[in-house]
Amino acid sequence: MTLRGLWTGFVMAVTTVVCASIAAIWTNLRPGSDVAMVVGRVWGRLNYRAAGARLTYESLDTARAHTPCIYISNHQSNVDIWALIAVLPKQTRFVAKQSLFKIPLLGWALRVSDFIPIDRANRSKAIRSLDDAAAKIRGGRPVVLFAEGTRSAGDTPAPFKKGPFHLALAAGVPIVPVAISGSGAVMPPRGLKVRPGPVTVRFCDPIDVEPYRPKDVQGLLDAVHAVISRALAQ
Repeated sequence: MTLRGLWTGFVMAVTTVVCASIAAIWTNLRPGSDVAMVVGRVWGRLNYRAAGARLTYESLDTARAHTPCIYISNHQSNVDIWALIAVLPKQTRFVAKQSLFKIPLLGWALRVSDFIPIDRANRSKAIRSLDDAAAKIRGGRPVVLFAEGTRSAGDTPAPFKKGPFHLALAAGVPIVPVAISGSGAVMPPRGLKVRPGPVTVRFCDPIDVEPYRPKDVQGLLDAVHAVISRALAQ
């Protein structure tokens, strides 16, 4: 653990408590509000700056123009979440692992703010979560998923799960592949060995899912994986 890591951990703890409290209370008073993402932008920026991540965004304007959509990203670090929540449209919601919804205060804020839990250990619950996500997308909300299902080290994405691609086909909206590089070097998947450095977030050209059918889900998965892999190799 480094001094930068201790500082980042402190900032993350304080900002999470403060921002989650604001989001939860405000959303209870005004259901359907997007205040969670508005507050989340502040939370994300404070945390990635504390970690010393120097963010560069590529084709962000293009990404924002394609809504509703599904943002599918690789996942190296907590920095990825901070980087994305800081700039995506306020209507966006994240699909997040079930365990986060069990954390006091944070879980409350996520639930009332309409974020989507997914229980990977329970297939039937996971399917219901994706159905819920599809309904939100059809209602106009962009959704973010990390297709690897967990954080992975290195600039080569791990194999993707099929769930996000079944979701894209069910919702019938474009996929915007997102390639994040450098975040794992700033803040590795485990521990708090934080090292300041550059992080690049590339929003790739949207992929139309119209030509694909449910039986083609592997082909869609492979296409998105290839786009993100090429972007990371640049």
